[in-house]
Amino acid sequence: MGTPYRVCEHCGAHLDANEKCDCRNPKQEEAAAEAQPMKLVAVCREIDKDTGRIAVYKINAEITGAVVQQLQIRARLNPELRYFTLTSGRWERFGDVITSILKRQTVTRADVDRIGGIVEL
Repeated sequence: MGTPYRVCEHCGAHLDANEKCDCRNPKQEEAAAEAQPMKLVAVCREIDKDTGRIAVYKINAEITGAVVQQLQIRARLNPELRYFTLTSGRWERFGDVITSILKRQTVTRADVDRIGGIVEL
């Protein structure tokens, strides 16, 4: 008795005897190209020392381990700065809501926890 399946030579998928693999399907390739991987986004909450005005903005840099460490050090040295990380998809979907919450006069750890999907550095 032979194997009940065969293996696609292109992607290694296990297929039934008469099943065609869709790995070479152009539509499948287009969808994979359109799907962007989730990236990490850093957001800064800054209180102006002179006016007390609160600014919340996205950091325009690729977020790596080294960048996270630098932001943590910067936040320790400058108490008016607080940094948060979240996924790019979450920022794109809820960025306005997150910004409005972070612009409040006082933002506690409980407030950040209630947002969900966001971590303070």
